[in-house]
Parts: sequence; C-alpha cells; structure tokens
Amino acid sequence: MPAKKRKREEEDDTDDSSGSDSDSSEERVKKHKKKKEKKDKKKKKKDKKKDRKKKKKKKKKDRKKEKPEHKEQHWNAEDFKNDKIGVPRLIAQDGNGVCEKTILKFGTGRKPEKGQEVALHCVGTMMKSRKKFWNTREKKGEGHKVKPYKFRVGTGKVIKGWDAGVQAMRLGETAKIVVTGTYAYGLKGNPKWGIPPNCDLEFEMELLHIGDEIILPDKYELMKQKVANKHTFLERDNTGFMLQFRSAPF
Repeated sequence: MPAKKRKREEEDDTDDSSGSDSDSSEERVKKHKKKKEKKDKKKKKKDKKKDRKKKKKKKKKDRKKEKPEHKEQHWNAEDFKNDKIGVPRLIAQDGNGVCEKTILKFGTGRKPEKGQEVALHCVGTMMKSRKKFWNTREKKGEGHKVKPYKFRVGTGKVIKGWDAGVQAMRLGETAKIVVTGTYAYGLKGNPKWGIPPNCDLEFEMELLHIGDEIILPDKYELMKQKVANKHTFLERDNTGFMLQFRSAPF
C-alpha cells in the first residue's frame, strides 16, 4: 500500500476517535446535570418538609402559651344572683332579634369562652307549630350512633343565638334558648330543615363539655363569614309608612 493512502486512513481513524470522545463527554455533562437537578429537587422537598414541621411546632407552642389555666369552679349563691330556674332572662338583642335563656337545671362548671370547642345535646322546635326539626339524641336508623353536636363558640360557625346563648351557660347546665329574627335564621330561613323565614325557634340544650384550646378565626375568615351570612331585611323608617331595604352582615 502506498504511503499516501496509509496517512489518509490514519487521519480518518483519528477523526472518528476524536468525534466519539466529544460525544461521550457531552453525554457525561448531560448526565451530571440531570443528577444535580434531581439532588436539588430532593433538597427542596426536604427543606419544605422541615419548614412545615417547624411551623406546626411553632403553632403548637403558641397555642399552649395562649391556653388559659382553667380551674373547675363550683357555683354558689353569689354566682347566680340573676339566675333562677324557670325564669326567662334576656341574653342579647338588637333591632331585629332577641336571644333569651331559661335555666332548667343548674350547671356546676365554668362558662365557655370565645374560640373554645363545646359539645352539647340539643332539641330544636319551631315556636308556632311546635314541630321538632332537630334532636341530637334521636337515632336515625340502624347502626346510627347518638353523638353530641360540637362547634367552636363565638366564631360565627352557627346562628347568632347559639353563640350568645351557649356562652351564657355553665358546664352541666340544661337550658331553654329562645331566638328570634336575626338571632335565628332571619329572612332566609332554613329550607333543609323546613324552617320558614322569620321563624321563632326554641332550643333545649345540655352543655356536656368545654375544651381548653382556644382557636379564633383570623380577619380573612371573619370577612368570608360576614359575606356568607349577609341578610337582607325590611326596615321601617321613623314615619312608619315608608319601607326601606337595607342589607347588613351579621
């Protein structure tokens, strides 16, 4: 074979080997980048988990600090100067509704504070028709367990009359709460339970439990509740002839 052909073949071989080396180096770089990206993603996930755990721990610590020390208080005559069994007592009122409480059995514990979870049994009755629309002690069928109703008092999760009435009760107390107008379901009523608009309601309640933890809604949740609970009602002006529409959040 001539010398020129040998040189050409050798040059071609060197070109091929250099091309394959460059390709392999590019692949290595790509693999290295992918590995780095995966590691970075894993680190980010771990950091997020750590941050969540830290936030939860802080919240728990803050709640523990906020927890008031409750001592079981037993009633005496001075605590019940204004309370008598069977005598109605006005708890709250505004221009469009009333909340009234009648004690049926004295309680021997403390009163709930805003943000505390309470558990109670309740029987709800419509005042005019005397029709019962709710009973927490009633079994709804086979396998149904009777459970008390639970909610956080004073946070707007229930009707206005419940928040006002339950905060006026003591642990272990049984009372009759009468609510009208805006302290009940107002002009909207409650179609699910067959409650018509502006229906006066009576609730017989037994306060069974008061939790120690206080959780209050933030300003954004309060705004949502105000928008959701907006009622429109009729208001008569001073002349007594003209009807005026006014809408207000409760």
